[in-house]
Amino acid sequence: MNKFIKLGFCFVLLFLSMVAVGCESQYLGGDRNTKWKKDLSYMQKALPRKHVNLFFKTNEEKFNDEINTLKNSVDNLNDDEIAASIYKITASIGDSHTSAYRETLNAYPMEFYYFKEGVYVVNTTNEYKKALYAKLIKINGKDMKNVQEAILPLIVNDNEAMIKKNIPKYLSNPEILHGIKVVSDTNKAVFTFEGSNGKTFNLNINPMDKHKIGEKFIVNEKYNSSYPLYMQKGNLNYWYKYLNDEKTVYFKYNKCQSDEDSGKSIEDFIAQMLNFMNTHNTNKFVIDMRDNSGGSDKYIKPIIDWLKNKKLNYKNHLFVIVGRNTFSSAIVDTVLLKKDTNATFVGEVTSGKPNHYGAVKEFELPNSKMKISYSTQFNKSSNGNSSTFTPDKIIEFSIKDYINKTDPVLNYILKF
Repeated sequence: MNKFIKLGFCFVLLFLSMVAVGCESQYLGGDRNTKWKKDLSYMQKALPRKHVNLFFKTNEEKFNDEINTLKNSVDNLNDDEIAASIYKITASIGDSHTSAYRETLNAYPMEFYYFKEGVYVVNTTNEYKKALYAKLIKINGKDMKNVQEAILPLIVNDNEAMIKKNIPKYLSNPEILHGIKVVSDTNKAVFTFEGSNGKTFNLNINPMDKHKIGEKFIVNEKYNSSYPLYMQKGNLNYWYKYLNDEKTVYFKYNKCQSDEDSGKSIEDFIAQMLNFMNTHNTNKFVIDMRDNSGGSDKYIKPIIDWLKNKKLNYKNHLFVIVGRNTFSSAIVDTVLLKKDTNATFVGEVTSGKPNHYGAVKEFELPNSKMKISYSTQFNKSSNGNSSTFTPDKIIEFSIKDYINKTDPVLNYILKF
């Protein structure tokens, strides 16, 4: 009997997959304009059906109007403008886990970071080394205020941290900048910088294969021990170090999931770390989640349970570092630590909301192959409706901190 049930189940799965393929095939093919319009029609049908609650902020009529307007404009727009418009439509949903992504081949060979003084170059190639640690003030004659205003509609504007996290990513993307009319073509652009001496200079920058940029960067991003702890071992989801002089356990928690590079499962790692603190004189415990993009919130619970009734569970001994890259499940972890421990929170405000949509899945537009991510559940971790998590002590990074390889956040904690 079981054999027949399994066979029937297989036929049902086969039938459903054939139906799905058949439904998608009606959106395939045609000339360039037709393909884009079919992609938009597919997105118009699929996103509301797949998202757990697409119209929690915007309404269905507005969503359809935006897509229909874009369909009617396809004939007069280039591919980059259409893609940028799709980014804007998904951003207007207001869910930071729902977004569009278009694979691009090239990028400007520059890595940017938004410091408290503005946007600076933190890595580039030898050809443009004059720009390293210089402040970006214009692109193709447009000042940064206007460039930022052009990029903002592509971003879910939950808070300032979300802007500071995402603006630098778009600045190195020639197709995005072309799509929002910051640059006139994708072959080159004039970037204007301000050096440490206060003098401005221009560089004509050509995009290159983005997969080859890393190997040509001046700064080796496998940061050695001369760099602050938070920059080291970025390839690992989790690691810890005992700072002997300060009697401090520093736990760098980069992602809430196991990884092979760490050498052991996250459960085994946490058990080992907690056992270390049981057997070593530990005056402070620092949980650094400033670069944690999420995963599963279940792994923080054994740490919280261990902290109960421990001498470390006091504001002068337990510290949690958060920042603009603290997102998704890492936000949930942060709220749990706030509720169930006496930790002191230090760093920057987070880009993610404590209450947010998540559990992300994605689908692909049939012709352009653009990826659309969407949320499948709502995560409520806080009784409030804050747009961010604000630490007890806000410390912003300056470009001088970065150049001098100092971590003002950890320095503050160790001197606390």
